[in-house]
Amino acid sequence: MFLYDNEPQKRSVLVSRDSALKSPVAKNATQIAIEESLSFDCPPDAMISIAGRTYLYFAGNGYLGLQAEPEVLAATCEAVLRYGVGTATSRAAFTSPPVFEVEHRIAEILGTERSFYTASGYIANQILLESLEGTFDRIFIDESSHYSLFNAAQRIRGSRCRPITFRHRNPDDLKDKLDRNLQLHEKPIVITDGVFSFLGTIAPIKDYINLLADYDGSSLWIDDAHGFGVLGENGCGTLEHWGFDYSMVNRTMQDDTDHLGFGGFSTISTRLFSCFSLSKAVGGCGGVIPGSESFIQRLKDRSSVFFGASAPASPVAAATAQALSIITENSIRQKLRKNISLLKNSLRNLGLEINDSPVPIVILMLGSSGNMRRIQKELSQKGILISYLPRYAGLGSTGALRIAVFATHTSEMIGELVDTLKKTL
Repeated sequence: MFLYDNEPQKRSVLVSRDSALKSPVAKNATQIAIEESLSFDCPPDAMISIAGRTYLYFAGNGYLGLQAEPEVLAATCEAVLRYGVGTATSRAAFTSPPVFEVEHRIAEILGTERSFYTASGYIANQILLESLEGTFDRIFIDESSHYSLFNAAQRIRGSRCRPITFRHRNPDDLKDKLDRNLQLHEKPIVITDGVFSFLGTIAPIKDYINLLADYDGSSLWIDDAHGFGVLGENGCGTLEHWGFDYSMVNRTMQDDTDHLGFGGFSTISTRLFSCFSLSKAVGGCGGVIPGSESFIQRLKDRSSVFFGASAPASPVAAATAQALSIITENSIRQKLRKNISLLKNSLRNLGLEINDSPVPIVILMLGSSGNMRRIQKELSQKGILISYLPRYAGLGSTGALRIAVFATHTSEMIGELVDTLKKTL
């Protein structure tokens, strides 16, 4: 830390800060043990270090391994030296260039006119749904959707907007709930994850769109946190996976009216909305809402976050922008897809029932919760980390083991995971 010889008062303040940093608050043995068992000593990647020990890492959500990519880390360092940590003001005032760069890159990748970048995907969900308030009368949500979607829905006031759950990925149950709860002329909005990270499943978007065509004024909203960067030929996510163009998403009614004469959107009567996190496959941080020029402007005009919250930190934005430039390279997704196929086929050879979706997540339900905790512990003792999920909608009372594979895993690493798992079953 610099000491300013010509400014003794500032020097004394800086010295006192140094002293404070060297004298942390005392922690008991339990706190230390917990923190050591949960703290990375390095960027999370295919291999990580915890408390000085190296592990193969098959947990988390960094599917493309970009959170440890040298180019991304270098962009972070350069940005912190050039722009500092944050802008120290709200988005409505001034914003650093890396924040705008993220927005431009997202719009370019997805083919939308604009995008809005905010601090997290969690917050993006709240911003998006709040901006849509008044365009729907009833909320229907997949029972296994992420907490952030339920929280966003619960913020909408009025008894009619209390979210109504339908069974996971079940269009028939959704139709039943729509028919039983909608009154004449009421407009529904259906909310779902694109990829369910706790279950390793993909929402049947095409089935929902076909179903909702029979309901006037209907909307479908997809949180694509775990789909963007992974699914689709160009990595644009769940909508691309099902054959839909992102330019159809997050538009005002006036946008759609203006476009009808040129063809393209008139074939889908249901309005589509989406946002997603950039902390998963992208390996950065923050949430983004893509859309048309008028939609993003309306969102900013109606969002208290735009006027009252700071933009994402400049170094984080720079890292995210750099990672976005990398995901346009198809080779990294090809490597991920190869690893997904290798992992799932190898697990099937153990006699395990594994779906064949292109999602880099495997969920294993192997007996009791005690048995799965034993498996997780034995793998950890042998230098391999996977997750155990004790509870989540759709997992049942015993929970499940979760394995995530990255583009940066080698075939040898995957082989070691499978061989070690085989010995613990």
